[in-house]
Amino acid sequence: MKKLFIQVLFSLIFLYGAQAQDVIVKKNGTEIKGKVTEVGVDKVTYKLNNDMNSANFVIRKSELKQIEFGNGETVVISNRIDPRSRRSPVVNYDEAFGKNMINFSPFKALDSGPGIGLSYEILVDKRQIVGIILPVSLIFPDSYGFNYGSNSGGNSYFYASPGVKIYPFGQRKVTYAVGPNVFTGFGKVRNYESIYVPATNTYISSERTVDNFRLGVLVNNYINFQITQHFQITLNGGLGSRYINRRDFGGSTINRDNVRITGEFNFNLGFRF
Repeated sequence: MKKLFIQVLFSLIFLYGAQAQDVIVKKNGTEIKGKVTEVGVDKVTYKLNNDMNSANFVIRKSELKQIEFGNGETVVISNRIDPRSRRSPVVNYDEAFGKNMINFSPFKALDSGPGIGLSYEILVDKRQIVGIILPVSLIFPDSYGFNYGSNSGGNSYFYASPGVKIYPFGQRKVTYAVGPNVFTGFGKVRNYESIYVPATNTYISSERTVDNFRLGVLVNNYINFQITQHFQITLNGGLGSRYINRRDFGGSTINRDNVRITGEFNFNLGFRF
């Protein structure tokens, strides 16, 4: 009788162990009872009962707090990343661009004429939204005929126009920027004068080279096309005001204009790093 009792007791214990369920505890406190069939690197596979032919369900380990197995073992899910499961980081191409840019402008146009330019830009914040740009330009001399009176020609200018660029949408393959530039221009101007002499009923012409200085502010709009990670094409157009257009005639200075509307256009080829 005693032997029969022991056999029945062991049978009940075995039956209980076979029927014992695992408990999956989620971080929000929800419990899922069933049978855990696999604990993977980033997911857990389980069944809702002990029938091995029943459907499998999958849940991410990042959602779990712990697993309480039917045999009494409890496994706490760690938030640490297993180095073996560390995947290669996904690179966002829009955020992988360098913060330094050198642009060459084979063609640019200002109100004083056509020319070429070179600029350096650096993005100064981690989000790459704010940039400081330092452009320099050489404007080719122009020439034209003149009538009686006083005219000028052969203008040759060197421009420097430091500024700030704001990228409201950050760095993308095609992106937009806007910002102010303060421009200063230095150059030599050939000044022609024709003076009428009543006694001879003729005109006496004279020519001299004078120094010219310009100062103003532009607001530029930029469109940047990132062809590759390092090569870019940029178009920009600006509009603003010229406040000073001063010419020095030896010991005298003449400011030829009051405030005047001015502008520029640039086509740039750039290298980014």
